[in-house]
Amino acid sequence: MTEAVPTLKLEDLDVEYRVRGRSLKVLRGINLEIARGECYGLVGESGCGKSTAAYAVLRYLPRNGSVSRGRVLVNGEDLLGFDATRLRELRRKSVAMVYQDPGKSLNPSIRIGRQVEEVFELLGIPRHARRERSVEILKKVRIADPANVMERYPHQLSGGMQQRVAIAMALASEPALLVLDEPTTGLDATVEADVLDLIAQLREEFDTSILFISHNLGVIAKMCDRVGVLYAGRLVEQGKTSEIFRNPRHPYTV
Repeated sequence: MTEAVPTLKLEDLDVEYRVRGRSLKVLRGINLEIARGECYGLVGESGCGKSTAAYAVLRYLPRNGSVSRGRVLVNGEDLLGFDATRLRELRRKSVAMVYQDPGKSLNPSIRIGRQVEEVFELLGIPRHARRERSVEILKKVRIADPANVMERYPHQLSGGMQQRVAIAMALASEPALLVLDEPTTGLDATVEADVLDLIAQLREEFDTSILFISHNLGVIAKMCDRVGVLYAGRLVEQGKTSEIFRNPRHPYTV
């Protein structure tokens, strides 16, 4: 029996930024795997490189950022070797990301319905079916009156509602990998709990692998099967979430 290919695999990944003529290494020798349907939590303090890891996975690094060593494998294919066309195809169908601030990831000048329908347009769904599919995906993220919400602009929605829309757009393509970059940081405790329950439910329904980036250990303990601890650009410890919380070995984790 052949071993299943991980949805995401990082091999000896180094990422650096060019700042004032000097190369500053931000990630050093990162190795991790996420199996199909697994939720992997990446934790660490601000500035340790968590978001850089997420951007490297989608090749969204800023212009002065680059992968200087290693591989990023999605379903066994190294996306660092993809040309622009293949990369767009990957982002369209296989990998999606939900950002920390949904207000900045949604276009303020376009109604919600048009933004959601655009995702289905990119997937090749016929025009006459896009609105119906948009209503369906908004219902899946527990938006009670999707037809009404689709007529609004982002600023007319609460932060929690904006994040639900962002999650709906990310899941519309049923991606193999969903990257969540601190998706509940700006939400109050009640809304955060509801959004986390929603993510857990949708993960099971879509069998999606998740890279969950956070500095909130309570959220990671609730959501993730395994966890990696990032410190100063290095993955200093990783393993089953229950084991890491019960028996941390690295001084930083403790």
